[in-house]
Amino acid sequence: MSTRKKRPKAPWKKILYEKQDYPDNYTDQNIFLKDLRKNVDFKEVSLWEACLGASRLLQEFFTVILFILIYLYMVNKWVEPGIVLYGMSGTSFLGFVFYRIDFTNSAPKVKQHSLGYDIRTILTFVAFGQLFSPVLHTLTDTISTDTIYTMTFIMLLLHLIFFDYGVSSAMVSKSISLSAAMFASICLASRLTSANDAFVLLTVATQIFVLSPILRKELNHNVILTVILFVLDFGFLIQVSFLMSFLFLFVVVLVNLICPVLFVRYQKLKDNIYGPWDEAVVNDADNIVL
Repeated sequence: MSTRKKRPKAPWKKILYEKQDYPDNYTDQNIFLKDLRKNVDFKEVSLWEACLGASRLLQEFFTVILFILIYLYMVNKWVEPGIVLYGMSGTSFLGFVFYRIDFTNSAPKVKQHSLGYDIRTILTFVAFGQLFSPVLHTLTDTISTDTIYTMTFIMLLLHLIFFDYGVSSAMVSKSISLSAAMFASICLASRLTSANDAFVLLTVATQIFVLSPILRKELNHNVILTVILFVLDFGFLIQVSFLMSFLFLFVVVLVNLICPVLFVRYQKLKDNIYGPWDEAVVNDADNIVL
């Protein structure tokens, strides 16, 4: 009695137009995983690089704390508004002169602005600032102080969240970040005693939230500038509250030491996989011919 030998299965092919001896949902493991790639373009970050990256967040955090401290000193009459205005304006002038010096490859469009254009911009801001300060001073005057401080905290938190730290991200929005910071400054301006004080605070807010990011970007977020801001904030803050000074130091250590150490330690666990199952991505849409 003869027995018919079972025909061996043909090798599986990744095609749909031919009937094969395999189920429709069958996938050969060797073929499926041969295009598997892990951690494409992965770059190991050193502890120093992680700390430098965290210092960008700290710089903006320091500027926010500096603005709040200026408000506290003004609302409690610990400093004259004129001293604040002249001091911040002098610092801004030095930064402006330093920015105008062609010591680095800056954006061409910025360098094309003449000195007269910049002076006209400053005079326009001063004129409109003095004109609208009484209106802005009373804009949120009817709202309770507790509500004002809560709104200020939320707006400044949004400013820090959406601020451009030099990392491409979908949640980065310069307009939202700047608008939130200026809205917070308007809220705090209503707690001051006069329209002139409100003008000083709004001028300081413009210098801190509008002008200083441009200079800090030009300086490539210099470490020395971070140290200077830290010393200023801590020196003024310790005279206001010892507890807040301790919390300030805790945040600095957390952001600039603990978080970078944890990041460097656990970056080896990164395991992103790539393969033919990923969605197609168009790298350059300008080359598409319609």
